[in-house]
Amino acid sequence: MADVRCSCGYTESGDEMLTDHLLEVFVPADSQGLDGQVHEEMAATGACACAVATTTPGELDQHFLAAFTPADSVGRDGARHAQIRQSLQ
Repeated sequence: MADVRCSCGYTESGDEMLTDHLLEVFVPADSQGLDGQVHEEMAATGACACAVATTTPGELDQHFLAAFTPADSVGRDGARHAQIRQSLQ
C-alpha cells in the first residue's frame, strides 16, 4: 500500500485526489498555460481548448498538469507542490 501526498503536506482523502490538489494550486484563473495557450476542458468534446484530444479524464488531467506545472513546482500560493509516494508497511 502506498501513501500518496504532496510535498506541502496535503494527503489524499475521501474523494479528493492529489491531482485535484495540484490542479487547484497550479491552474490560474485565466487558464493560461506556461506555453501562453488557454488550457481548459471543452465540455462538449472532453478535449482541451488547445486542441489536444485525450481518451480518458486522467489523460486530460495529466495534460493540464504538464501545461500548468512550473519547473520549480511552486504553486500560486508560493509553496512547492510535488507528489511524494511512500510505502506503508
